[in-house]
Amino acid sequence: MKVKNEVFMNPPRAVFFDIDRTLYDHRRDFVSPASLAAIAALRTRGIVPAIATGRGYAALPPRIAQLVAAGEMDLVISCNGQYNRYGARVLSEHPLPVADIASLIAAFRARDWEYTFVSEHHMAAGRSRGSSHRMLQGYPCYTVAPDYYREHAVHQLVVLAPETEEAALLAILAEHGGRYRAVRSHASAVDVFHADGSKARGIRDACAALGFTPQETLAFGDGLNDVEMFAAVGCAVAMGDACEALKAVATHVTGTLEEDGIARALVDLGVLAARDVGL
Repeated sequence: MKVKNEVFMNPPRAVFFDIDRTLYDHRRDFVSPASLAAIAALRTRGIVPAIATGRGYAALPPRIAQLVAAGEMDLVISCNGQYNRYGARVLSEHPLPVADIASLIAAFRARDWEYTFVSEHHMAAGRSRGSSHRMLQGYPCYTVAPDYYREHAVHQLVVLAPETEEAALLAILAEHGGRYRAVRSHASAVDVFHADGSKARGIRDACAALGFTPQETLAFGDGLNDVEMFAAVGCAVAMGDACEALKAVATHVTGTLEEDGIARALVDLGVLAARDVGL
């Protein structure tokens, strides 16, 4: 494991895991047995294993949702820190104002961009056709409801705006007074939420509620929406196939998901023993 900074408060009070390509591979519906062993070992040591994801709470992959439902991972930072729970307790949430949603989606429709409302319970598409519908219709939480935002708290919008139209998207957000930001989760999709929102905000909210500081925690990630999280925590571990921008701000770089990067990093950092994770 490549290391940039040897200073680390050990043991951490909590360990935050990004989901996609960090803890979980959606293409194979796979979580490494070593990662599962690590989660169990953290709990045994009184360390909180937590999720920190851009996904909506209702859109957690079934394998991850099962861990949450079983109490193996009680703390969930979702929607890029806009909806955060510890067990059945909502620690904080930051919904988008109805009037601003109406204005934003009108601008998106004018450019024929598809969009999806993300809430605690659903991913609700604005129309029953197109790429969003094809990608999401297999999710149990998926529905089609053009006026969903009028009756439900919406924490995030997912907009199918291609990279080639990035300037137009930023112009739309600028017209809304800089109150919102876009974080690209895919070449053709962005998450839109509060300008001060991030996984880091959710982590700060959670730590304040649970009685410790972000500096007493550790985080794993691989994407651009993990940058602020890495700046907030005491120790930041980038996966081996993380984007270069994230590796540049990480304190440590570990192996990939397939190489049991999570388990190996926790052992290398002295948080767990090799026997705890079967290495």
